[in-house]
Amino acid sequence: MDFNPSVDEQKTDWLPVLDELGIKVVDVSPTYPPWNPHLAEKIIGMSGIGKAFTIDTKVNWTGDGSGSMTESAMSKSVDESLAAIGTEKVSTRQTHLQDKVTPIAEQAAAVDALYRQKKFVKFGVCNFPTSVLEEWLEVADANGYVKPSIYQGHYNIICRIYEETIFPVLRKHKIHFIAHSPLGGGFLTGRLTFAASENDVKGTRLESGTDLRGLYDKPAMHAAVRKLEELGKPYDINVNEAALRWSFYHSVLDGGPLLKEEGDAVIIGPRTPAHLRTYEDAYIKGPLPDDFLNEVDNIWEGCKEEAKSIVGW
Repeated sequence: MDFNPSVDEQKTDWLPVLDELGIKVVDVSPTYPPWNPHLAEKIIGMSGIGKAFTIDTKVNWTGDGSGSMTESAMSKSVDESLAAIGTEKVSTRQTHLQDKVTPIAEQAAAVDALYRQKKFVKFGVCNFPTSVLEEWLEVADANGYVKPSIYQGHYNIICRIYEETIFPVLRKHKIHFIAHSPLGGGFLTGRLTFAASENDVKGTRLESGTDLRGLYDKPAMHAAVRKLEELGKPYDINVNEAALRWSFYHSVLDGGPLLKEEGDAVIIGPRTPAHLRTYEDAYIKGPLPDDFLNEVDNIWEGCKEEAKSIVGW
C-alpha cells in the first residue's frame, strides 16, 4: 500500500483493516507528503508498524532530480529515512525518478556501496526510460554491482505504454513490476470527466494546475473514461471498478493484486480505510465480463498517443 498521508489520515487507525486484508507491505517516500517531507516515514516510525510490515521507501528527490543519486545525496537520504522509520534497514530502496545529471556508473556504484552496508535488502527503480535501465544493468553486470530487482511505474487501463517498452526488458532480466496509479491519481474514478464544476475536484490531485491534471486532462483521455462508463452500464460496473478489476485480472502483471513480497503487483493508495474497501470489493468481484473486456483494447488504442506523455518518455 502506498502511504502518502493527508492531515486527516494521520489520525486514522489503519492497522485492523490492513491486518484483515492481509496487506503486509507499505510503500513510502521521504517526499510524502510534499508539503511536509519525511512526515509519512515519521508516522510509520512513531506508530511502530515497521515491526509488523515490510517497509519500502525511496531515495529523496527534489526539483528535477539532478544530483539526487550522487553518493553523498543518497547516503544522506538513506540515513534520514532509516532514522525517521526507526529501523536499521528497509526491504526495498528505490529511486524516485531519473537523475539525468549524475553518470549512471556513479549512481550504480553508490547504490551498491549502500547495499553492501546492508541499508536495504533489494534495490528498485521508478519511471526509468528503457535505455537508462538497460545501461544500468550493463554497468552492474560489468562491475558486479547489485542490480534492480523491482521496477515501479505508472500503469493502468488507459496508460499501457510500458507493455511495449519496458516489459520486454523486465521479463528478460527477471525484474518484477509494481504498477502505481491504477486509478490514474483519481482520474479513473470519473470525477474530473463528469465534474459539474471545478469545485468538484478542488482539493484533490486533479485540481487545476496540478501535475496529474496536466497529464490526464485531454480529450482522448476523457473520451476513454466516457466509453468505459457507458460500456459498464449493462453490468452495473462504473469506471472506477472497471479500472481496478482490469489491473487486478487482465493486465500483463504476473498475478496478485496487492503489493507483496515477490512478483508483480499493483500498489494502491487509498485515502481512508473505507476507500480501501472499494479496492477489496473490486478484487472480490473478479475478472471483467468477456464482452466488456473485448472493447478495452479498442479504448486503449484511442488514447495511446496521449498516454505517452504520462510516462514522460
